[in-house]
Amino acid sequence: MEMVLINRINHHVYTNGYMNENQYGFRPQNSIIGAAIAIKNFVEQGLARGEVIAIVSLDVEEVFDAAWWPGILKELRECTCPKNIY
Repeated sequence: MEMVLINRINHHVYTNGYMNENQYGFRPQNSIIGAAIAIKNFVEQGLARGEVIAIVSLDVEEVFDAAWWPGILKELRECTCPKNIY
């Protein structure tokens, strides 16, 4: 059942153009390796131009443990989330 829901969500997100091209993870063929390569290229280009580079990393592993689900469900209703996902 979990895979069916993930497939529904992915279909909705991709069909409606909600997925940012810079999103790594949660996307087929865009893993942490792809993210690391993109960061490496960005840093190398910036350094070559003499820019100062700063990197900020966020650990969101347990972010949904403290999520306020009534608010999330309200937002899903307001953005007309398909009923087969909601």
